[in-house]
Amino acid sequence: MKSVLPVKMLSALALVLLVSSATEGRILSKCELKAQLEAAQIKVIRAMGDKMTVDDLIARLVCKANASGFNTSFVKAIAAKPKENVPFKTHSFGHEIQRPVWRMYGVFQLSDQLACDSGMMPSLNVCNMSCSALIDDDITDDIACLKTVIGSIKPKPKNTSDITLPLATLNTILVKECRFVVPSRYFAECLTATTPIVSID
Repeated sequence: MKSVLPVKMLSALALVLLVSSATEGRILSKCELKAQLEAAQIKVIRAMGDKMTVDDLIARLVCKANASGFNTSFVKAIAAKPKENVPFKTHSFGHEIQRPVWRMYGVFQLSDQLACDSGMMPSLNVCNMSCSALIDDDITDDIACLKTVIGSIKPKPKNTSDITLPLATLNTILVKECRFVVPSRYFAECLTATTPIVSID
């Protein structure tokens, strides 16, 4: 039975490499991604806090995208973390149960457990799309999905059939490594046509 695990791991790696090589992707610039998020009119939700501005949100989203190298076809597999205070389950034969593997897709690293359907595991699929749509060179659907995920984050509702995501989902979107990003400094090289150039004599 021990030889099954390496075979499964090799299969998963081959699938990731196949998906990465078979899809058309591109590397975005930080400034290009910022401009596309601004054009999409991303909105801050109340759960993000009173002090967060749209500029702060865009800076944090672009900072998060840096983890993918701004690569629109990036796919990353992550083993799910075991829940605290829950003993690790074993089969009756004493073999450990393999933890599920989540896959993160595209420039924003959206999860196949939450945002899209990879066909490999059950998903909430709040964006109602295949994960393969998140790894092409067109990020308009990635941004639309990101907006849907953000818009679905709410406190737990009472008696509703709408899909709402727990507030903890914000941690997967607004990663702590990007918490202190200052938009004016982070996007300093992103001059736009409307940005006046001031010369100091």
